[in-house]
Amino acid sequence: MEDPDALWSPDAPEELIDELEERNLIIYHMYRREEWAWIDQPPPEKDPEIGVGRRVAWRTPLHREAVRRALAEP
Repeated sequence: MEDPDALWSPDAPEELIDELEERNLIIYHMYRREEWAWIDQPPPEKDPEIGVGRRVAWRTPLHREAVRRALAEP
């Protein structure tokens, strides 16, 4: 779960992706970060510290941590 783009892989389980999207925990299709679309500096293409990938992002780092803990439970 460190790299949200791992969910973009063809090997990623569709059920998990669908559930995370339905619960509004991830953004699956990221918008392009074109300079003309931003008033100030555009966001970085990727920022693993806060859970933003090139194609997938967690809504917040808190969502990422909650899912990580849920998946780690037996």
